[in-house]
Amino acid sequence: MNTHHFVRTNEDDLVVIPCKIDKDKITLALDTGASHTTVDLTPLLLAGYSVSDAIGTEKIETASGIIEAHIFVVRQMECLGITRQNFKLSAYDFFAYHFLADFEGVLGLDFLKGTKFCIDLDDQEITIQLKK
Repeated sequence: MNTHHFVRTNEDDLVVIPCKIDKDKITLALDTGASHTTVDLTPLLLAGYSVSDAIGTEKIETASGIIEAHIFVVRQMECLGITRQNFKLSAYDFFAYHFLADFEGVLGLDFLKGTKFCIDLDDQEITIQLKK
């Protein structure tokens, strides 16, 4: 079982956690209402991916409405002590849709598949247990 701490200075703050795509660090907001992980296209480009690496597109619902996002398979993604190989995620250009945030995407439930997790808002920690 692994425990990871996060910081929320007030009740309006999101749970934001450090992650990596391959060797590049990104920050994602944990979104238990999101079925899929979605990131800004820019960090993927900086990590060496190209739009031509996308395996397709899909329509996703965002706060700005329904948009078309690229689907990528990243070699490795790491968050909360979990490492996924060949992980599929969605990406679109946040800036093009006027989305500016202190994080580069959302960590969806697809990443947490096969785990038991507890979010303790009082102690500001997430406990992860990989299921056998």
